[in-house]
Amino acid sequence: MNAVFLPPKVASVFQARLTAKPQWALAVLCFAVLLASGCGKAPPEAVDKTPQVDVTTPVTGTVTDYEDFTGRLDALKTTDIRARVSGYVMKAPFKEGDEVHTGDLLFEIDPRTYEADRNQAEANLKLAKADSNLQQKIAKRATTLVRSLAQSQEEYETAVATAEKAQATVKANEAMLNRAKLYVDYTKVTAPWDGRISRRLVDPGNLVNADNTVLTTLVTENPLYAYFDVNERTYLDLVGSSTGKPVLGLPVLMRLSNEADFNRPGSIDFVDNRVNATTGTIRMRGVFPNEAKILKPGLFVRIRLPIGAPYKALMIPDKAILSDQGRKYVFVVVPVVDDQGKPVVDDQGKVVYKVVYRSVDVGQELQGLRVIKKGLAPGEWVIITGTQRVRADDKVQPNEKDPPKPPESRLSQLLASIKPGKNNNGKPADKEAKKPAEKDAATQNSGSVGSGN
Repeated sequence: MNAVFLPPKVASVFQARLTAKPQWALAVLCFAVLLASGCGKAPPEAVDKTPQVDVTTPVTGTVTDYEDFTGRLDALKTTDIRARVSGYVMKAPFKEGDEVHTGDLLFEIDPRTYEADRNQAEANLKLAKADSNLQQKIAKRATTLVRSLAQSQEEYETAVATAEKAQATVKANEAMLNRAKLYVDYTKVTAPWDGRISRRLVDPGNLVNADNTVLTTLVTENPLYAYFDVNERTYLDLVGSSTGKPVLGLPVLMRLSNEADFNRPGSIDFVDNRVNATTGTIRMRGVFPNEAKILKPGLFVRIRLPIGAPYKALMIPDKAILSDQGRKYVFVVVPVVDDQGKPVVDDQGKVVYKVVYRSVDVGQELQGLRVIKKGLAPGEWVIITGTQRVRADDKVQPNEKDPPKPPESRLSQLLASIKPGKNNNGKPADKEAKKPAEKDAATQNSGSVGSGN
């Protein structure tokens, strides 16, 4: 048992109080026990303050360089439906915003005036034919008489000319009848092709003017165009990396404004013939399927354009990359070595590790991983957590984590699925390049459409 020694003055005070009040005896006894227990403990062991960090090694995956651009969707065909004849609208039997098919009735204009013109043209044609038959008989009789010298040459020539004139009148009346029938057909405005109809701009009872009044608008929905402008630097890189292959038919990816991933494949089918000197861009167009017919012309989209062929690259978690005034770097953990190049070990025989600053050139981000173009080698340990607790040359305790699974690049898969010389629709690229654009100036500008059943 350890003895507790008190100074003489303190001891005399305690002895006096113990004599005066016996309850002090218990307090003094407890105090002595506490002092004795504290004096008997050994000093605590030293705590290792070396920070612990999580490290992993880079993974190798197949990636494709790309550039993203802003675009807008547009229909392959856009037409303003106009009346071909003037008159009052009697009915518009279509449902606004509905899908229509070729030949469906959209508007009907009062046909009674044009039917009357047609009937008159038919009557005029009958009169002309009757007169022509009569003049043919007179000319035939005149031919016989002139041979027997029973009729003068002048009367004969007059009869022949009158017969020819009557034949011409028949043809003129036939043309007038055809025009009258055409106008009657134009009173029924039908859909020129399958597509989605807009709202009606003219209600029944209103007067419309021929080739002037817009009745509604019709657009096609499947597939759709996506127009986007590419800067000239990217265009030159694209042409340089194509190694002689045509740009037409090159696959591209698209996403909508509310989507995070580019999951909609398409292909380039048009490249403009000049660079806009004002903006320094060239216009391209991609064509994308719209089987569900959910996408609408005019939607804002993002286009991902591949640059070059797929290649193998090192990738690390994006959170491991740090920034220093715009320069990207990572912390790499390496063993400490002595002058002879041998790893240094501590008192417990463990290898001592330190942090190394490593500047890197980064590429695209893919599913949480960042491509490292320069600065890292396969198998090196990169700090993924704990970067804020360490600095260069600090000693650390690395905890190795399993490397992430290599991501699957949708763009690389799309490029790999395309056979040489073919686009993503399976058609030869050269034939596709020679195929004229289906959407000409007439579809981009307002057009007049109206046909009969």
